[in-house]
Formats: sequence, structure tokens, C-alpha cells
Amino acid sequence: MKLSIIGAIFLLVLTQFSSAYKILFMGPFPAPSHWLWLEHFVNELVSRGHQVTTITNFPSKQPNENLTEIILNPKFDIPKYYPKSSIFNMRFSSDFQNLQMWWELGVRTSEYALNNAKVKKFIQSDEKFDLIILEQFFHESFLMFAHKFNAPIVTIGTMGYADNMDHTMGLLTPLSIVPHLLLSYTDNMSFKERAYNTYLSLYDYVFRRWHYMPQMQDMAERHFKDAIKGPLPSVRDLEKNISLMLVNSHRSLDLPRPSMPGLVDIGGIHIKPAKPLPKDLKEFIDNSKNGVIYFSLGSYMKSTDMPPEKIQIILKAFSKVKQNVLWKYEDDSIKNLPKNVMIKKWMPQNDILAHKNVILFITHGGLFGTQEGTHWGKPMLCIPLYGDQHRNTIKAVREGYALSLVFSALTETKIITMIKELTENPQYTHKAKELSALFRDNPIHPKDEAMFWIEYVIRNKGAPKLKSYGVHVPFYKYLLLDVFFVFLGCVCIIFILTFKILKFVISIFKKTQPSKTKNE
Repeated sequence: MKLSIIGAIFLLVLTQFSSAYKILFMGPFPAPSHWLWLEHFVNELVSRGHQVTTITNFPSKQPNENLTEIILNPKFDIPKYYPKSSIFNMRFSSDFQNLQMWWELGVRTSEYALNNAKVKKFIQSDEKFDLIILEQFFHESFLMFAHKFNAPIVTIGTMGYADNMDHTMGLLTPLSIVPHLLLSYTDNMSFKERAYNTYLSLYDYVFRRWHYMPQMQDMAERHFKDAIKGPLPSVRDLEKNISLMLVNSHRSLDLPRPSMPGLVDIGGIHIKPAKPLPKDLKEFIDNSKNGVIYFSLGSYMKSTDMPPEKIQIILKAFSKVKQNVLWKYEDDSIKNLPKNVMIKKWMPQNDILAHKNVILFITHGGLFGTQEGTHWGKPMLCIPLYGDQHRNTIKAVREGYALSLVFSALTETKIITMIKELTENPQYTHKAKELSALFRDNPIHPKDEAMFWIEYVIRNKGAPKLKSYGVHVPFYKYLLLDVFFVFLGCVCIIFILTFKILKFVISIFKKTQPSKTKNE
């Protein structure tokens, strides 16, 4: 009996060992919110017994013998190039400004990471990996790691779908029904919306293709030429070889769009069951008879970075509402804090939003936070600042569970009025609960689905059947333009030949007719 138990345990260990893989996980983008989301993948991979090497700016909070970290320290200084004051002044409120910011960030952060001494040494190494995982957007030059280590690659789209992701899987985005990543349009666009969507999407495609990607190609060649024998492939070709894309999207929040098997939605992967709150937070929330408002601007934009006059406006507004307020505020500098307000440098957002006494979430409209608010069924007051926050906010307002405030037009009266509307009008809570049910209604947890497909790609050596051959088909063939023009040419030839034959027959007919005399 004992021997059989020992044998079973040995077999279990052997099975676990045999299915463990070596994975290179790269998330060099320096925004903390991105890594707070991506680290859920790393933690799960490590817990499943895989040996994971990471390239990131943020050390793990859970050291593990299966985890090897290459930390980019010091991390890229985003505020040096994009001052937070500019963001609060709404400099990045236009679609084209946001696109320019993304391209510049991609080039600058990629170059910074590849210039890191530890990364340079790693490029020269002879490591072996079964799979490479890379954050989608910003770091296309890092696709050269897949060529360097001869491994399939999976990307993770932190911000949802973009047209270039469709193209990479062999799918042409139908601009008539699919809005651009930055736009909040529905799939039933007016003529004006379709025209603007086409203009923005083509602008994005042209500048990415002939401005952004050549910079990524140059960067990859400079950093990898001495580490790889023979000619280097183009970054665009490497992009076409991506096996799988895990996308931070969910059918309850995003519009339906044409897809491929290699495009997998995993929105909500970071949301876990609520854990017990710290004692002081629990008592504060439990004892709030009129409910609690939770306010956070996320992990990058801090409340302490706001102009002082805006902070005072918000404080005065909070002092006049009947609810208690939890405010993620990054230092203790506020003087004369209202009795109904508690501030802390860090708060367990997911656990706070899960509490039944929290009745409103004031947020900047970031995708990760809005997903958490949706999951726990909380109405939201959104104050978008840049990037996809504007799109997320407009969509939430349209769905009926949120209201929007423009930061530059923030006033005490507007804050109080919107808080009263969101907390006293039951339709917002009803809509939030309704959407929460849709968001939670999944066949399996997004985390388990992501892990299945990651391991599927490894087991099937890149899983080429997950994408269409259309990725290798020229534009004119994809749209059947060659067939159309051949068909059109045949029709023209038939028309011309018919015309000439008729003309010839008519001329013969005229010649065979007896000539008429003058008298006749």
C-alpha cells in the first residue's frame, strides 16, 4: 500500500516535471499599471511549475526558485519626457496626440531597455527557451528575441484590440463596423463617424508602417547583429510569425469583431476573489451607514501630482457629501482633512470594490480599474486624462452605469451633483449589476483559458493552425483585386469584340444592299 502511494506521488511529480517549460516573459514597459496586470501571468506560470525568466522594471513580490528576473534599474523616467502637469492640462486629449505619444514611448522605452547592461549580456547568452511572451504594443524590436532563441512567441495586448493585431493574424479590419482602438464609437457608425474612423485608422497604419516600424527595425539590427549569425529577419516578418495573441478584452465590454483562433480574449484575468481587508479599512467601511466612495487615479498618475487648487476643490466637495470617502492619496500632506475622508498611500482596490458598502468608484477610467469596477458592479464617476481612458469613459457612460467629468473643468458643484446622481438614482446601480453579471458569465476563468493556450502553443510547436495564411497574402490578392480586374478586363474585351463584330456586320449589310438611283 505504501509503495503504491509512493509510486503515485512519484508519477505525479514526474508528470509535473515533464510538462514544465522554460519561458522568457518580457514586459519592459515602465508603467506600473501594466506590470501589475502582467505579473498575474508570471505568478500563474511559476505556480504551474514552469521556469520563467522575466525582463521588467519591477521586482517580484513573491520570489520563487523557478523565477529568474532581469530588472531594468533605474527604470525609464516617463515624466521626464511626458510631464504629469501636461497630462493634467489635457495635452493628450486628442486621438492623434495619443498616437504620437504611443509611438514615441515605444521607441524610447524599447531603446532604453535594450541599452541596459544586463539585457545586452542576456542577448549574447546561449539560453534555450520553449516559448517567449511579450507585451503587445511598444516593443516590436523585442520580437528579435524569438529569432535569437528560436522559439515561438505569444503576445499579450494590455490595452485591447488594435488593427495591426488583426493584420498579424491574417485578418483585414472592416473599418465600416470596427472602430479604431482609441475611438468609443459603436459598430453602427454614422457616415461622419465611418469617415473619421477610416481617416484615423489609415493614419495609424501609414505612420506605423513607414515611420514607427523602420525605427524598430533599425533598433533590432543594432542590438542583435553581433549575437546572431547570418542576416537578421525583418521585424515585420517576425510580427507575422506571432503564434497567439492574448487580448485584454471582454465580450460584455467591447464590440463584437471578426476574429481568428489565435486571438483570445482574457479580460478580467487579474480579478481574484476578495481577500479580508486590513482592520482599519474594514472598520471604516463597515461603520459607514451611508456607504463609501472609493477614489483613485491609478498607479501612474498620483493624486499628489494634481494642481493644489484641484485638490482643494475635491476636498471641499467630499466634505459636503453624506458618504464616507476612501482616497488613494500618496502622502500625508493634506491639512484639515474632513472627518468623512480617509487617505492612504496604497489601498487593496479589488478588495475594497468587493465590499457591499462601497457604492461608488471615482476613477481615471483606466482599463484595469474599470474592469474591476464592472466585475464588482459599482457605478463610476470617471475623470479621464489620456490614452484609452477617454474611450473607456465614453463607453461606460453610454452603457448607463457611469458619468464623466472633464478634469480641466472640475468644480465643487459638479462633483457634488454627479455624486448625488450616481448614488441616489438607482438606475446606475441597476445597470452596473446587470453588466457585472455579464462580465462574470464565462465558461472558464480567463486565467485558466490563458494558461491553456500558452501551453498549447508550446505543445504544438508554435501552433501554426491558429492563424490564417492571409497574413502572407498581398493586399491586392486579399481583396481579390486581381480577380476583379481580370473579370473586368474580360467583360471589357467581350464588350469591345461584340461592338466590333456588330459594326462589321452592319458594314457588310450596307454593302450588300442595291444602290438607289437618283430618280428613285
